[in-house]
Order: sequence, then C-alpha cells, then structure tokens
Amino acid sequence: MQSAQLQSKYYTSWHPYSWKSFATVQQPYYENISLLEHCILNLKNSINLVTEEEINSIKFYLHEAAKGNVFILQAGDCAETFLDCNNENVIQRVSHLQRLQELLQNNIKKPVIVIGRIAGQYAKPRSEFFETINDITLPCYRGDIINGFNFNSESRKADPLRLIRAFECSKLTYNWIRDYLNLNIGINRHSFYCSHEALHLDYESALTRLSLKSGKWLNYGTHFLWLGERTKNLNGAHVEYLRGISNPIGIKIGPHTSPNELISLLKVLNPENQMGRITLITRFGVGMTQEILPSLLDKIKRLHIAVTWSCDPMHGNGQKTKHGIKTRYFQDIWQELKETIEIHNNYGSSLSGAHFEISPFDVTECVGGECLISETQLKNKYLSYCDPRLNNEQSKEIILNLGNFLNNF
Repeated sequence: MQSAQLQSKYYTSWHPYSWKSFATVQQPYYENISLLEHCILNLKNSINLVTEEEINSIKFYLHEAAKGNVFILQAGDCAETFLDCNNENVIQRVSHLQRLQELLQNNIKKPVIVIGRIAGQYAKPRSEFFETINDITLPCYRGDIINGFNFNSESRKADPLRLIRAFECSKLTYNWIRDYLNLNIGINRHSFYCSHEALHLDYESALTRLSLKSGKWLNYGTHFLWLGERTKNLNGAHVEYLRGISNPIGIKIGPHTSPNELISLLKVLNPENQMGRITLITRFGVGMTQEILPSLLDKIKRLHIAVTWSCDPMHGNGQKTKHGIKTRYFQDIWQELKETIEIHNNYGSSLSGAHFEISPFDVTECVGGECLISETQLKNKYLSYCDPRLNNEQSKEIILNLGNFLNNF
C-alpha cells in the first residue's frame, strides 16, 4: 500500500469498533449472533477492572526501563483457564512471580517491575483452525474465552457466554491480587501489573471507554496489551484497534519482520513517539538473533524512535519431540536470551525486559535445566492447555542466569 493510501485509511476518526472495517484474523465464528450481541452489551455495561492511574503508572515504569533505570519481568501462564480461577491458584502464581522479581532485583541491584500474563490471558492465536484426532476433525482449542479444551463437537464450538465468564474470572483474579498485595506489608503493590494478548477484538472493544479525566480512550480490562506475531498486519483490524487506545502496547517481533515494516507499524501505533508507549518484544529463535536484531536496532536508533526493548526467548523455540509432544529446550531459551543481551550491548542499546511462560508448579513441559527433565519425562506432568512452560525450578534458574549475565554489562 502506498503511503498516501495508508495515511487516508489510518488517520481517520477512530472509535473502539473502527477495526470492523479492516481485515480480521484469528477471530472466532459464532453461530448465535444475538447471544453474542447480548454478551457484548453486558460487557459494555461492566465495571472497570483497572484504573487510569495504574495505566499511567505502568507507562512511567516502561519509560524508566527504556532509560535503564528499572527492568521489566513479564511472565506467567501460556493460557489461563477457568478451572484455575480460584484464590489459591492465583496467589500461587502471583507469589511465584514475586519470588522471581526479588531474585532478579537482588542480583541486578535495580528495581524490577512485574507484568503478569494474568487476569485476562484467556485467548490464544492458532496456526491452524482445525485439528484431527483418530480421523475426527474439529475446531482447534483457542482459549477458554472462546471454546473448551475437551475434544468433542460441543466443547469446541465457539460460545459467546464464555466472554462473560472470562470477564468474571478476570475480575475475581484482580480482586484476589489486590487483596494479597494490600495485606502483605513490605510488598510494593505499584510494582505488579497485569497483561494479556489483544486478540479477541469484540471483548477488548467492549472494555474500551473514554476517560472523563483525560479524554483518552483506554482499555479498562488490563494494564498492558500486546500485539501478536500473527496479528500485526499493518492493514489489519488488530493494529487499527490498538492505535486508538492509550494503554502501553507490546509488539511481538518475529524472524520475518523487516526494519521498514517495523517502522511503518510504529508510526501507526505511536505517531507522537511517546516513551513508554511501545515495548518491542523480540522472539526470533535461537541462532536467528544475529541475523535480524542488528538491522532493527540500527534503524530504530538512527530514526530516534522511542521504544522499550524486551526479549521473549520462548515463542521462537518451540519444537516437537519424535513422539509429537510440543516442548521447548531450556538451553535454547537461555541461548537466545544471552545472544539478545550481547547484541544490544554491542550496538549501544540495552535489553530492558524479558518475557517468559512459566508455572509455579513442578510441571514437566520444557526439557533440560538443572532439574534434568528429559523428553521421556514430559508425559509425567504435562498440564499446559497450549504451549509448554518453564516449571518452578527452571524459571528460578533462568532468572538467576539472566541476573548474573546482565551484571557482566
């Protein structure tokens, strides 16, 4: 698309549903449209889950991270489930994140801000729309906000009522987190924030309101949203939606992202070049960082574009074992993270954050680490509904490695 066409298409009046005029991907198909509309109306009339002050606060910390004053630890479940929405489970996940925060903070001697993948991470993008098991083909599981994990036709049907349940679970989770943070003296409640992928656009739009205080449009369903690798089409609905809200935004940057494509995306999503607005989360895969990151760093630096850099060393390193089990190898995760830090340093930049999928429990989903999980042990306690997570010990090990390595620069 030529720049003149791009400008006329994008810089028109925005509203929470202007994305409907753009190409949509990764959106569910609902049979019962009247029920969907009823659920969306219910969400539009729901309470705010976060405050404008909290959103401004996380934006401030992301700005500080870009300047090297704090470090951002974004981590949590691959996909939350309704089954795990209970006080005990939520507090276990939050307290694990805080232990990792303290571990890293004590090592690098600077404040660490946590952005949990929690209180709304119920939708998952998928590469395929269908899956086949024993000659039966059904829609893929796309997260509890859309359909069920059980492999049967009723479970895999997109159900609008799940939107309401996802919201109620998110609300409960926020309440439990706030109660926990407020009751524990010595915990800085202003160092913990929540995030999820901006994927289900009807859901996100319904929670987007105009602030009477600032006159800005805000998504009051979370503090921080990220744009996924599969949805960052410049001409797509997800980019159109995200350009209009004032929440800070993460952008997943995969191995096929060119410098020019990235610059075009940043001009649409952050035309005023605000610090703290955009976090670039690189996810190339082990061995690919040297080929791709330097040209991106060079372009961003030469054009003086304001971004905060983070690294997701997990999503580019998914593999399947010979038995068809999805996994990730600890050594690959650590190697990509290490390569990314070194390249940032070589180019006069600095890595300001890291992004992990983790569990506080002793799951067996990723191979390796000091706990020596082998491929044959994966079936012992593989509990993820989607992608494999680092377990309790593996996540502590990666954080210790990260802290020790950062201290070299």
